[in-house]
Amino acid sequence: MTDKEIIKQLLRDFEILKKENIALRLRIVELENKLSKYENPKNSGNSSVAPSQDPYRKTKSLRAKSNKLQGGQKGHQGSKLEMVATPDTTVIHDISQCNCCGNNLPKSSEIYDARQIFDLPPIKIQVTEHRAIQKTCRVCGTQNTAKFPEGVTQKTQYGNNLKSLCVYLQNYQMLPYARCKEFIADLTGHSMSTGSLSNFQEVCVTRLEGYEQEIKKQLLQSPILNADETGIRLNGKISWMHVISNKSISYFAHHLNRGRQAMDEIGLLALYKGTLIHDRFSSYFGYGCEHSLCNAHILRDLIYVEEAFNATWAKQIKELLLDAKKMKEKNPNLKASYYSKIFKKYVNIIRPVIKKYDKKYTKTDQERLAFALEKHKYLILKFIEKAEIPFDNNQAERDLRMIKVKQKVSGCFRAQTHASYFACIRGYITTLKKNKENVLENIRNAFLKNPFITVWAE
Repeated sequence: MTDKEIIKQLLRDFEILKKENIALRLRIVELENKLSKYENPKNSGNSSVAPSQDPYRKTKSLRAKSNKLQGGQKGHQGSKLEMVATPDTTVIHDISQCNCCGNNLPKSSEIYDARQIFDLPPIKIQVTEHRAIQKTCRVCGTQNTAKFPEGVTQKTQYGNNLKSLCVYLQNYQMLPYARCKEFIADLTGHSMSTGSLSNFQEVCVTRLEGYEQEIKKQLLQSPILNADETGIRLNGKISWMHVISNKSISYFAHHLNRGRQAMDEIGLLALYKGTLIHDRFSSYFGYGCEHSLCNAHILRDLIYVEEAFNATWAKQIKELLLDAKKMKEKNPNLKASYYSKIFKKYVNIIRPVIKKYDKKYTKTDQERLAFALEKHKYLILKFIEKAEIPFDNNQAERDLRMIKVKQKVSGCFRAQTHASYFACIRGYITTLKKNKENVLENIRNAFLKNPFITVWAE
Protein backbone atom coordinates (compact mmCIF):
# COMPACT_ATOMS: atom_id res chain seq x y z
CA MET A 1 0.00 0.00 0.00
CA THR A 2 1.18 3.46 -0.80
CA ASP A 3 1.47 6.17 1.83
CA LYS A 4 -1.66 7.88 0.49
CA GLU A 5 -3.69 4.66 0.74
CA ILE A 6 -2.49 4.09 4.30
CA ILE A 7 -3.50 7.62 5.26
CA LYS A 8 -6.93 7.19 3.67
CA GLN A 9 -7.45 3.92 5.53
CA LEU A 10 -6.41 5.51 8.82
CA LEU A 11 -8.83 8.38 8.26
CA ARG A 12 -11.67 5.93 7.54
CA ASP A 13 -10.82 3.98 10.72
CA PHE A 14 -10.67 7.24 12.67
CA GLU A 15 -14.16 8.26 11.49
CA ILE A 16 -15.55 4.83 12.43
CA LEU A 17 -13.94 4.98 15.88
CA LYS A 18 -15.16 8.54 16.34
CA LYS A 19 -18.79 7.53 15.64
CA GLU A 20 -18.47 4.52 17.93
CA ASN A 21 -17.04 6.74 20.65
CA ILE A 22 -19.94 9.16 20.40
CA ALA A 23 -22.44 6.29 20.49
CA LEU A 24 -20.72 4.78 23.55
CA ARG A 25 -20.68 8.12 25.35
CA LEU A 26 -24.39 8.56 24.73
CA ARG A 27 -25.02 5.05 25.99
CA ILE A 28 -22.99 5.72 29.14
CA VAL A 29 -25.01 8.87 29.83
CA GLU A 30 -28.25 6.94 29.31
CA LEU A 31 -27.19 4.13 31.66
CA GLU A 32 -25.94 6.55 34.31
CA ASN A 33 -29.25 8.38 34.15
CA LYS A 34 -31.20 5.15 34.55
CA LEU A 35 -28.96 4.04 37.42
CA SER A 36 -29.36 7.35 39.25
CA LYS A 37 -33.14 7.16 38.87
CA TYR A 38 -33.10 3.61 40.23
CA GLU A 39 -30.91 4.45 43.21
CA ASN A 40 -32.50 7.86 43.83
CA PRO A 41 -35.98 7.77 42.28
CA LYS A 42 -37.97 10.93 41.77
CA ASN A 43 -40.75 11.50 44.28
CA SER A 44 -43.06 14.29 45.40
CA GLY A 45 -40.36 15.64 47.70
CA ASN A 46 -37.68 16.16 45.06
CA SER A 47 -39.69 16.66 41.86
CA SER A 48 -43.15 17.38 40.51
CA VAL A 49 -44.18 13.73 40.73
CA ALA A 50 -47.61 13.37 42.32
CA PRO A 51 -47.64 11.90 45.87
CA SER A 52 -49.74 8.98 44.59
CA GLN A 53 -46.79 7.93 42.38
CA ASP A 54 -44.20 7.98 45.18
CA PRO A 55 -42.16 4.78 45.63
CA TYR A 56 -43.49 3.23 48.84
CA ARG A 57 -45.60 6.38 49.25
CA LYS A 58 -42.92 8.06 51.36
CA THR A 59 -42.93 11.83 50.93
CA LYS A 60 -40.56 14.53 52.14
CA SER A 61 -41.88 18.01 52.74
CA LEU A 62 -40.00 21.13 51.69
CA ARG A 63 -41.08 22.76 54.95
CA ALA A 64 -38.42 23.26 57.60
CA LYS A 65 -39.02 21.78 61.06
CA SER A 66 -40.62 24.05 63.63
CA ASN A 67 -39.88 24.23 67.35
CA LYS A 68 -43.59 24.51 68.11
CA LEU A 69 -45.38 21.65 69.85
CA GLN A 70 -48.25 19.84 68.15
CA GLY A 71 -51.81 21.01 68.78
CA GLY A 72 -53.11 24.38 69.92
CA GLN A 73 -50.42 26.94 70.67
CA LYS A 74 -50.06 28.93 73.88
CA GLY A 75 -52.32 31.97 73.79
CA HIS A 76 -54.62 30.41 71.20
CA GLN A 77 -58.19 31.69 71.59
CA GLY A 78 -60.55 28.71 71.69
CA SER A 79 -64.22 28.78 70.73
CA LYS A 80 -67.33 27.14 72.09
CA LEU A 81 -71.07 27.07 71.46
CA GLU A 82 -72.49 30.32 72.81
CA MET A 83 -76.10 31.01 73.81
CA VAL A 84 -78.13 33.32 71.57
CA ALA A 85 -80.21 36.26 72.82
CA THR A 86 -83.34 35.41 70.78
CA PRO A 87 -83.98 31.65 70.43
CA ASP A 88 -86.40 30.48 67.73
CA THR A 89 -88.49 28.44 70.17
CA THR A 90 -88.87 28.72 73.95
CA VAL A 91 -90.19 25.85 76.04
CA ILE A 92 -91.24 26.72 79.63
CA HIS A 93 -90.67 24.10 82.33
CA ASP A 94 -92.69 25.28 85.35
CA ILE A 95 -92.80 24.03 88.94
CA SER A 96 -95.89 24.28 91.13
CA GLN A 97 -94.87 22.89 94.54
CA CYS A 98 -91.90 23.41 96.86
CA ASN A 99 -89.43 20.52 96.78
CA CYS A 100 -88.92 20.86 100.54
CA CYS A 101 -92.32 21.44 102.19
CA GLY A 102 -94.76 20.86 99.35
CA ASN A 103 -96.27 24.35 99.60
CA ASN A 104 -97.88 25.77 96.42
CA LEU A 105 -95.60 28.15 94.53
CA PRO A 106 -96.61 31.33 92.64
CA LYS A 107 -97.85 30.73 89.09
CA SER A 108 -95.34 33.12 87.43
CA SER A 109 -91.74 34.16 88.05
CA GLU A 110 -89.21 36.36 86.26
CA ILE A 111 -86.29 34.31 87.60
CA TYR A 112 -85.22 31.25 85.62
CA ASP A 113 -82.26 29.13 84.50
CA ALA A 114 -81.89 28.60 80.73
CA ARG A 115 -80.26 26.00 78.52
CA GLN A 116 -80.28 26.00 74.71
CA ILE A 117 -80.19 23.14 72.20
CA PHE A 118 -78.87 23.82 68.69
CA ASP A 119 -80.39 21.37 66.21
CA LEU A 120 -81.82 21.03 62.72
CA PRO A 121 -85.57 20.80 62.21
CA PRO A 122 -86.90 17.74 60.34
CA ILE A 123 -86.17 18.32 56.64
CA LYS A 124 -88.66 17.36 53.94
CA ILE A 125 -89.62 18.53 50.48
CA GLN A 126 -92.09 21.41 50.64
CA VAL A 127 -94.47 21.59 47.67
CA THR A 128 -95.86 25.02 46.81
CA GLU A 129 -98.73 25.19 44.33
CA HIS A 130 -99.16 28.35 42.30
CA ARG A 131 -102.69 29.00 41.01
CA ALA A 132 -103.26 31.58 38.30
CA ILE A 133 -106.84 32.77 38.67
CA GLN A 134 -108.92 33.05 35.48
CA LYS A 135 -111.72 35.64 35.17
CA THR A 136 -114.07 36.56 32.33
CA CYS A 137 -114.78 40.20 31.57
CA ARG A 138 -118.52 40.97 31.87
CA VAL A 139 -118.28 43.73 29.28
CA CYS A 140 -116.39 42.16 26.37
CA GLY A 141 -116.32 38.52 27.37
CA THR A 142 -112.50 38.22 27.28
CA GLN A 143 -111.11 35.49 29.50
CA ASN A 144 -108.18 36.85 31.60
CA THR A 145 -105.55 34.75 33.40
CA ALA A 146 -103.21 36.00 36.11
CA LYS A 147 -99.46 35.69 35.49
CA PHE A 148 -97.31 33.10 37.24
CA PRO A 149 -94.16 34.35 39.02
CA GLU A 150 -90.96 34.55 36.95
CA GLY A 151 -89.32 31.16 36.66
CA VAL A 152 -92.51 29.15 37.25
CA THR A 153 -92.80 27.67 33.74
CA GLN A 154 -93.61 23.96 34.15
CA LYS A 155 -96.48 21.96 35.63
CA THR A 156 -93.98 20.55 38.14
CA GLN A 157 -90.44 21.77 38.74
CA TYR A 158 -87.78 21.99 41.42
CA GLY A 159 -87.13 25.21 43.33
CA ASN A 160 -83.90 27.17 43.57
CA ASN A 161 -83.14 26.11 47.14
CA LEU A 162 -83.02 22.43 46.19
CA LYS A 163 -81.13 23.17 42.96
CA SER A 164 -78.55 25.18 44.88
CA LEU A 165 -78.05 22.44 47.46
CA CYS A 166 -77.45 19.80 44.76
CA VAL A 167 -74.99 22.02 42.86
CA TYR A 168 -73.24 22.75 46.19
CA LEU A 169 -72.93 19.05 47.02
CA GLN A 170 -71.58 18.12 43.59
CA ASN A 171 -69.15 20.97 43.05
CA TYR A 172 -68.07 21.94 46.56
CA GLN A 173 -68.44 18.70 48.53
CA MET A 174 -67.44 16.74 45.36
CA LEU A 175 -70.26 14.17 45.49
CA PRO A 176 -70.91 12.16 42.32
CA TYR A 177 -74.43 11.93 40.91
CA ALA A 178 -75.31 8.66 42.68
CA ARG A 179 -74.23 9.81 46.13
CA CYS A 180 -75.91 13.19 45.69
CA LYS A 181 -79.18 11.44 44.85
CA GLU A 182 -78.71 9.16 47.85
CA PHE A 183 -78.06 12.09 50.19
CA ILE A 184 -81.20 13.96 49.06
CA ALA A 185 -83.28 10.80 49.47
CA ASP A 186 -81.90 10.15 52.97
CA LEU A 187 -82.37 13.80 53.97
CA THR A 188 -85.84 14.48 52.55
CA GLY A 189 -87.28 11.12 51.52
CA HIS A 190 -87.59 12.38 47.93
CA SER A 191 -86.05 10.48 45.01
CA MET A 192 -84.50 12.52 42.19
CA SER A 193 -83.27 11.53 38.72
CA THR A 194 -79.72 11.87 37.41
CA GLY A 195 -81.11 13.96 34.55
CA SER A 196 -82.47 16.52 37.01
CA LEU A 197 -79.06 16.85 38.70
CA SER A 198 -77.42 17.36 35.31
CA ASN A 199 -80.01 19.98 34.36
CA PHE A 200 -79.34 21.89 37.60
CA GLN A 201 -75.67 22.17 36.67
CA GLU A 202 -76.47 23.28 33.12
CA VAL A 203 -78.85 25.99 34.34
CA CYS A 204 -76.31 27.20 36.91
CA VAL A 205 -73.60 27.51 34.23
CA THR A 206 -76.02 29.43 32.00
CA ARG A 207 -76.71 31.85 34.85
CA LEU A 208 -72.94 32.35 35.31
CA GLU A 209 -72.20 33.39 31.71
CA GLY A 210 -72.21 37.09 32.52
CA TYR A 211 -70.16 36.45 35.64
CA GLU A 212 -67.46 34.63 33.64
CA GLN A 213 -67.16 37.45 31.11
CA GLU A 214 -66.71 40.00 33.89
CA ILE A 215 -64.18 37.80 35.71
CA LYS A 216 -62.09 37.46 32.52
CA LYS A 217 -61.96 41.25 32.15
CA GLN A 218 -60.80 41.61 35.75
CA LEU A 219 -58.12 38.94 35.35
CA LEU A 220 -56.70 40.75 32.33
CA GLN A 221 -56.35 43.88 34.48
CA SER A 222 -54.53 42.05 37.28
CA PRO A 223 -50.78 42.85 37.46
CA ILE A 224 -49.99 39.31 38.65
CA LEU A 225 -51.59 36.06 37.45
CA ASN A 226 -50.86 32.46 38.39
CA ALA A 227 -51.35 29.71 35.82
CA ASP A 228 -51.17 25.94 36.04
CA GLU A 229 -52.84 22.80 34.72
CA THR A 230 -53.49 19.29 35.97
CA GLY A 231 -54.61 16.05 34.38
CA ILE A 232 -58.11 14.71 34.99
CA ARG A 233 -59.78 11.60 33.62
CA LEU A 234 -62.48 11.84 30.96
CA ASN A 235 -64.00 8.46 30.05
CA GLY A 236 -60.79 6.75 31.13
CA LYS A 237 -58.53 9.05 29.07
CA ILE A 238 -56.42 11.96 30.24
CA SER A 239 -57.70 15.50 29.75
CA TRP A 240 -56.68 18.76 31.39
CA MET A 241 -58.08 21.27 33.85
CA HIS A 242 -56.47 24.71 33.46
CA VAL A 243 -56.53 27.48 36.05
CA ILE A 244 -55.71 31.17 35.78
CA SER A 245 -56.03 33.02 39.07
CA ASN A 246 -54.90 35.66 41.52
CA LYS A 247 -55.53 36.21 45.23
CA SER A 248 -59.22 37.02 44.82
CA ILE A 249 -60.33 35.36 41.54
CA SER A 250 -60.09 31.85 40.08
CA TYR A 251 -60.97 30.88 36.52
CA PHE A 252 -61.04 27.20 35.50
CA ALA A 253 -61.34 25.77 32.01
CA HIS A 254 -61.46 22.14 30.88
CA HIS A 255 -59.76 21.10 27.64
CA LEU A 256 -58.69 17.88 25.94
CA ASN A 257 -55.20 19.31 25.43
CA ARG A 258 -52.59 20.61 27.82
CA GLY A 259 -50.50 22.99 25.72
CA ARG A 260 -50.73 25.96 23.39
CA GLN A 261 -53.91 24.90 21.59
CA ALA A 262 -55.83 24.76 24.85
CA MET A 263 -54.41 28.05 26.11
CA ASP A 264 -55.25 29.82 22.86
CA GLU A 265 -58.84 28.56 22.93
CA ILE A 266 -59.26 29.61 26.56
CA GLY A 267 -58.34 33.04 25.25
CA LEU A 268 -56.87 34.83 28.27
CA LEU A 269 -53.10 34.54 28.06
CA ALA A 270 -52.86 35.87 24.50
CA LEU A 271 -54.39 39.17 25.73
CA TYR A 272 -52.59 39.40 29.06
CA LYS A 273 -49.85 42.04 29.54
CA GLY A 274 -48.95 41.63 33.22
CA THR A 275 -46.63 39.10 34.91
CA LEU A 276 -47.53 35.40 34.65
CA ILE A 277 -46.28 33.04 37.38
CA HIS A 278 -45.91 29.43 36.21
CA ASP A 279 -43.70 26.37 36.11
CA ARG A 280 -41.30 25.84 33.20
CA PHE A 281 -43.92 24.34 30.89
CA SER A 282 -42.82 25.54 27.45
CA SER A 283 -46.28 26.59 26.18
CA TYR A 284 -46.44 29.49 28.64
CA PHE A 285 -43.30 31.07 27.18
CA GLY A 286 -45.08 31.54 23.84
CA TYR A 287 -47.09 34.48 25.20
CA GLY A 288 -45.87 38.08 25.16
CA CYS A 289 -46.54 38.91 28.81
CA GLU A 290 -43.89 39.13 31.53
CA HIS A 291 -42.88 35.80 33.11
CA SER A 292 -41.72 34.59 36.51
CA LEU A 293 -41.00 30.99 37.50
CA CYS A 294 -42.23 28.92 40.42
CA ASN A 295 -39.28 28.34 42.73
CA ALA A 296 -41.05 25.55 44.60
CA HIS A 297 -40.66 23.47 41.42
CA ILE A 298 -37.02 24.55 41.14
CA LEU A 299 -36.33 23.52 44.74
CA ARG A 300 -37.77 20.04 44.19
CA ASP A 301 -35.65 19.60 41.06
CA LEU A 302 -32.55 20.76 42.96
CA ILE A 303 -33.21 18.32 45.79
CA TYR A 304 -33.50 15.44 43.31
CA VAL A 305 -30.26 16.36 41.52
CA GLU A 306 -28.49 16.78 44.84
CA GLU A 307 -29.63 13.32 46.00
CA ALA A 308 -29.24 11.47 42.70
CA PHE A 309 -25.94 12.94 41.49
CA ASN A 310 -24.36 14.15 44.74
CA ALA A 311 -24.23 17.59 43.13
CA THR A 312 -22.90 20.19 45.55
CA TRP A 313 -23.85 23.02 43.17
CA ALA A 314 -27.52 22.04 43.45
CA LYS A 315 -27.33 22.30 47.24
CA GLN A 316 -25.68 25.72 46.95
CA ILE A 317 -28.40 27.07 44.61
CA LYS A 318 -31.10 25.63 46.86
CA GLU A 319 -29.67 27.31 49.96
CA LEU A 320 -29.24 30.58 48.07
CA LEU A 321 -32.91 30.60 47.01
CA LEU A 322 -34.15 29.69 50.49
CA ASP A 323 -32.06 32.43 52.08
CA ALA A 324 -33.47 34.95 49.61
CA LYS A 325 -36.99 33.70 50.34
CA LYS A 326 -36.52 34.27 54.09
CA MET A 327 -35.18 37.74 53.43
CA LYS A 328 -38.16 38.53 51.16
CA GLU A 329 -40.58 37.39 53.88
CA LYS A 330 -38.95 39.77 56.37
CA ASN A 331 -38.79 42.67 53.94
CA PRO A 332 -40.83 42.46 50.68
CA ASN A 333 -39.17 45.60 49.31
CA LEU A 334 -35.59 44.40 48.97
CA LYS A 335 -32.92 46.80 47.79
CA ALA A 336 -31.44 46.59 44.31
CA SER A 337 -28.03 45.96 45.85
CA TYR A 338 -29.34 42.80 47.50
CA TYR A 339 -30.67 41.55 44.15
CA SER A 340 -27.29 42.23 42.51
CA LYS A 341 -25.52 40.35 45.31
CA ILE A 342 -27.75 37.25 45.00
CA PHE A 343 -27.63 37.35 41.20
CA LYS A 344 -23.83 37.42 41.23
CA LYS A 345 -23.65 34.45 43.63
CA TYR A 346 -26.17 32.55 41.51
CA VAL A 347 -24.19 33.10 38.30
CA ASN A 348 -20.89 32.21 39.99
CA ILE A 349 -22.37 28.86 41.04
CA ILE A 350 -24.08 27.87 37.80
CA ARG A 351 -21.70 29.15 35.09
CA PRO A 352 -18.75 26.82 35.96
CA VAL A 353 -21.18 23.88 36.01
CA ILE A 354 -22.56 24.33 32.50
CA LYS A 355 -19.09 24.89 31.06
CA LYS A 356 -18.34 21.23 31.79
CA TYR A 357 -21.28 20.03 29.68
CA ASP A 358 -21.70 19.77 25.92
CA LYS A 359 -25.08 20.81 24.51
CA LYS A 360 -24.68 18.50 21.51
CA TYR A 361 -25.09 15.31 23.55
CA THR A 362 -28.13 13.96 25.35
CA LYS A 363 -28.01 15.37 28.85
CA THR A 364 -28.72 13.82 32.24
CA ASP A 365 -31.33 15.34 34.55
CA GLN A 366 -28.49 17.18 36.25
CA GLU A 367 -27.27 18.73 33.00
CA ARG A 368 -30.77 19.63 31.81
CA LEU A 369 -31.51 21.40 35.09
CA ALA A 370 -28.20 23.27 35.03
CA PHE A 371 -28.82 24.61 31.52
CA ALA A 372 -32.42 25.57 32.48
CA LEU A 373 -31.26 27.42 35.59
CA GLU A 374 -28.75 29.40 33.57
CA LYS A 375 -31.22 30.14 30.78
CA HIS A 376 -34.03 31.32 33.10
CA LYS A 377 -31.92 32.98 35.80
CA TYR A 378 -33.71 36.33 35.47
CA LEU A 379 -37.15 34.70 35.77
CA ILE A 380 -36.09 32.58 38.74
CA LEU A 381 -34.72 35.57 40.67
CA LYS A 382 -37.42 38.04 39.68
CA PHE A 383 -39.17 37.57 43.05
CA ILE A 384 -36.20 39.39 44.67
CA GLU A 385 -36.22 42.22 42.16
CA LYS A 386 -39.95 43.05 42.38
CA ALA A 387 -41.92 43.19 45.62
CA GLU A 388 -45.21 42.03 44.07
CA ILE A 389 -43.76 38.82 42.54
CA PRO A 390 -44.26 35.75 44.77
CA PHE A 391 -41.55 33.17 45.40
CA ASP A 392 -43.64 30.31 44.01
CA ASN A 393 -46.81 29.40 42.12
CA ASN A 394 -48.61 28.04 45.17
CA GLN A 395 -51.70 30.16 44.45
CA ALA A 396 -52.50 28.18 41.27
CA GLU A 397 -51.46 24.88 42.85
CA ARG A 398 -53.83 25.43 45.78
CA ASP A 399 -56.62 26.26 43.34
CA LEU A 400 -56.05 22.99 41.48
CA ARG A 401 -55.68 20.79 44.56
CA MET A 402 -59.41 20.16 44.92
CA ILE A 403 -59.62 19.01 41.30
CA LYS A 404 -57.68 15.92 42.34
CA VAL A 405 -60.04 15.46 45.28
CA LYS A 406 -62.96 15.55 42.85
CA GLN A 407 -61.38 12.76 40.80
CA LYS A 408 -60.62 10.65 43.87
CA VAL A 409 -64.15 11.01 45.24
CA SER A 410 -66.18 10.93 42.03
CA GLY A 411 -63.94 9.10 39.56
CA CYS A 412 -63.69 10.29 35.97
CA PHE A 413 -66.08 12.56 34.07
CA ARG A 414 -68.36 10.78 31.60
CA ALA A 415 -68.87 13.70 29.23
CA GLN A 416 -66.86 16.75 28.28
CA THR A 417 -69.87 18.99 28.94
CA HIS A 418 -70.00 17.80 32.56
CA ALA A 419 -66.28 18.55 32.98
CA SER A 420 -66.90 22.04 31.59
CA TYR A 421 -69.85 22.53 33.97
CA PHE A 422 -67.63 21.57 36.88
CA ALA A 423 -64.84 23.92 35.74
CA CYS A 424 -67.20 26.91 35.55
CA ILE A 425 -68.96 26.28 38.86
CA ARG A 426 -65.76 25.34 40.68
CA GLY A 427 -64.15 28.60 39.57
CA TYR A 428 -67.15 30.50 40.96
CA ILE A 429 -66.97 28.61 44.26
CA THR A 430 -63.20 29.10 44.63
CA THR A 431 -63.66 32.83 44.05
CA LEU A 432 -66.37 32.89 46.73
CA LYS A 433 -64.08 31.17 49.23
CA LYS A 434 -61.23 33.58 48.49
CA ASN A 435 -63.57 36.46 49.26
CA LYS A 436 -64.99 34.77 52.39
CA GLU A 437 -68.50 34.63 50.91
CA ASN A 438 -71.14 32.00 51.76
CA VAL A 439 -70.98 29.35 49.03
CA LEU A 440 -74.50 27.91 49.25
CA GLU A 441 -76.16 31.32 49.49
CA ASN A 442 -74.30 32.66 46.46
CA ILE A 443 -75.05 29.57 44.35
CA ARG A 444 -78.69 30.31 45.11
CA ASN A 445 -78.11 33.93 44.04
CA ALA A 446 -76.65 32.66 40.76
CA PHE A 447 -79.89 30.77 40.08
CA LEU A 448 -81.70 34.04 40.80
CA LYS A 449 -79.53 35.72 38.12
CA ASN A 450 -77.61 37.72 40.72
CA PRO A 451 -74.19 36.03 41.05
CA PHE A 452 -71.46 37.42 43.28
CA ILE A 453 -68.80 39.42 41.42
CA THR A 454 -65.66 40.64 43.15
CA VAL A 455 -62.96 43.11 42.16
CA TRP A 456 -59.40 41.79 42.12
CA ALA A 457 -57.12 42.97 44.88
CA GLU A 458 -53.41 42.22 44.93
